[in-house]
Amino acid sequence: MICAFAVALIMKQTATVDRISTSNASNEPTPDAILAAIPPQTGKSASELAVTEAVMKARKSPSNVQTWVSLGDALAQRLRDSADQTYYHFAEKAYGEALRLKPTSADALNGMAWVTGGRHQFDASVAWANKAIAVAPDSADSYGILGDAALELGDYDVAFNHYQKMMDLRPDMSSWSRGGYLLWLTGDKAKAVELMEQAIRAGAPFAENNAWCRAKLATIHLHGADFSAAAQVLEPSLRVQSRNPHVLLAAAKLAAASGDFEVAEQYYQMLMEKGPNHDALVGLGDLRAIKGDQAAAESYYIKVEALHAAHLASGVHDHMQMAKFLADHDRNLVQALRLAEQHKLTRNVIEADVLAWVYLKNGDKARAVEAIKRALSRNTPDLEINYHAGMIAAAAGDVESATRHLQLAIALNPQFSLLQAPLARAMLEKISARETASAGNPEDGAVKASR
Repeated sequence: MICAFAVALIMKQTATVDRISTSNASNEPTPDAILAAIPPQTGKSASELAVTEAVMKARKSPSNVQTWVSLGDALAQRLRDSADQTYYHFAEKAYGEALRLKPTSADALNGMAWVTGGRHQFDASVAWANKAIAVAPDSADSYGILGDAALELGDYDVAFNHYQKMMDLRPDMSSWSRGGYLLWLTGDKAKAVELMEQAIRAGAPFAENNAWCRAKLATIHLHGADFSAAAQVLEPSLRVQSRNPHVLLAAAKLAAASGDFEVAEQYYQMLMEKGPNHDALVGLGDLRAIKGDQAAAESYYIKVEALHAAHLASGVHDHMQMAKFLADHDRNLVQALRLAEQHKLTRNVIEADVLAWVYLKNGDKARAVEAIKRALSRNTPDLEINYHAGMIAAAAGDVESATRHLQLAIALNPQFSLLQAPLARAMLEKISARETASAGNPEDGAVKASR
């Protein structure tokens, strides 16, 4: 049963969408209905002002294809700035109206590719992007979206080809940042940092996009426990009091890893100002948990579960994110398995890592070992992948592998996770104690050697 908190969230997230009630003969919303449904922009951020201006232009020139494309683009930018998933719906309607007026609009086709990709409908995203390429073979955005789909599906070599094509056509922040993140995922941290720095220097029309790059680069530094570099990267965005959700999340994680829990909580609370946020709710709960306030932690964890219920009702895809939360906190592990196994054949290293972790928590060591091999296949410098690999190896009796992976995670960043890092240290101590005891008991060692 969905609790009252989840019902409230569902109503909040769908109320504006439901305002589209006036339809034409083909049961599609009229231009006036599309515009009326878009939430009024009450703030003064660049993306909010862009939406307001684009709505005014669409009202003034409803037969102009480009005004609808521009509106879709402004709504897409608003989503990046706010992380409000309902903007996928509004952008889709704007791009759809552009395609109704001109079915061969490459920009509108790319817009639909972006919307479906954001919803994890990757087959549809690829189909839309290929339609755009058929119309405009040199569309850099099309290749970027194709690369995004390939990356999410774990087809990293294909993603490399698409991103390279995008960089060749349009070397800019958008293409360089995509390439940088892919390089990090596939184990080349040095080149990843170089390309992300190049992307930041290039800049972008919207500060939010530059903030995204800074947040990604700071996260890369965090994985290597280079707190100083992470802080330096985030500083320009924080100095201007950015409310970009990616920047706030990176800043919160940096503060928590540095032991400044009060500052971490402040950033998590800022994340919550625009509405419930999965990462902020989990972070706030974990901060309470390490302070020993289990009741307060539980209140946040219940809100995480309610948010997931609201996401299910509104079509937002957060399956692997939720599966990881449940596994991390030993909650409803059967549900975690059901969610994770929707991607049981994944080649995406992050998804494979979550799948392996969920298998371990459900006692399926064999499947956990198989999945973690996929997660480790690209040498991604993600500390939690190494932590999970170490814990899985320990459960499987592979002491050498367990020690290697756990030591790597701890050595790089002793605070890679508020709740999981202490468990990693405890497991290393347990392994060491066993090895010491075994070394002091030759008979026990002989028995083990004969097995």
